[in-house]
Amino acid sequence: MKNCQNKRAFTFTELLISIGIVAVIGGGVIIAMTRGASNVHRGSFNATASNQASWIITIMRRDIARSNAAKIVFKPDSGSKWMGSGDFKVELNNGSKVSYSVVKRGNGKAFCRADASGKKIFLASEYLSELVVEQLGNCFKIDMLLKDPSKKANDFTWAARIFPPLPTGADRFWKPLSEIK
Repeated sequence: MKNCQNKRAFTFTELLISIGIVAVIGGGVIIAMTRGASNVHRGSFNATASNQASWIITIMRRDIARSNAAKIVFKPDSGSKWMGSGDFKVELNNGSKVSYSVVKRGNGKAFCRADASGKKIFLASEYLSELVVEQLGNCFKIDMLLKDPSKKANDFTWAARIFPPLPTGADRFWKPLSEIK
């Protein structure tokens, strides 16, 4: 018979303690990975929402800058605020017209720019919750609210102002030398 006293083995208590330590470490890793994934989703939504909002502002700013205040048709939906269903049309200096609207697209709303040829551009599809344009004197104040469809990220808001070009030219600020006394 062999001597069993020289064999080394783990006791049941040591085995339970090691399993507990591995479980705690594994749980921590799983929690860190889950939080990391949700942070990536939030960051991705914020980047996409920011990009879409800036494109909407850029398109509207470009169109309005190529027009003048007299060639903009702005009919608010209620009070002084346009939210996508009233008329908002801009006639560009070359005579072509563009119109803006907010349309239902997928499970949400989208900003739509349509030109005279029928070409449509849709932005912020399914992210756009609210788009409010208000004419304040000679400028347009724009407020947007974009929401994550999966509701994992915080709401994203964007605000901007667009000023149409003045109908008068540089002579408003500069005078010829012959007029200076």
